[in-house]
Amino acid sequence: MSEFVSADIEKFVEFETQAQEAIEEFQSIKDTFDDINSTLLSKWQGAGKDAYEQESSHIMENVTGIETILNTICDSVIKDVKDAYLQLDEELGAFNQNPSGGEQ
Repeated sequence: MSEFVSADIEKFVEFETQAQEAIEEFQSIKDTFDDINSTLLSKWQGAGKDAYEQESSHIMENVTGIETILNTICDSVIKDVKDAYLQLDEELGAFNQNPSGGEQ
């Protein structure tokens, strides 16, 4: 007699939610940095401003790259894994309805 086989997607859905929350938090941190940086640069008078502005722009380019990677992971990889998992769940559901594969 075959055992019932199940695919539990609950932890994966939890991970997907946490990943989206992390992206939103990352965006919030980035927005805060932009606000602080803009205020700083608008008030800065003197040596070093141009160098700092170039360096902070370079950092923000890298941060935007990280953001793109996070969004790609969330939008593509997680979705693809979830779709595959749901397909597996469907197949296991069919198997569990007839675990002997039609054999008597």
